[in-house]
Amino acid sequence: MQAEFQARRISKRRADEVKKSGNLGRALLMNTFNGIIIIEPVGSNLGDGDIMSPEEADYELQPVWHLGPRTMLRDARKRLGLEAEAGHLVGA
Repeated sequence: MQAEFQARRISKRRADEVKKSGNLGRALLMNTFNGIIIIEPVGSNLGDGDIMSPEEADYELQPVWHLGPRTMLRDARKRLGLEAEAGHLVGA
């Protein structure tokens, strides 16, 4: 089964451009301590950084790093096919 979504870094400038253009669509912008990550449909090329491996995305999308709502974090992890219960997410 091929992944429908991918995670990649995105610069603040590019994130602002994507938001203003209205092209965010099904993508999610995730604010983390290490920068902004976009969860985008494969092939959409919204981000301007390298595509993350599943292991890197799993590490970066942990409650300890995420600055936004936990529901958004759970949704992002689900879209990437990662265990939704990572870290402290059980019962959150």
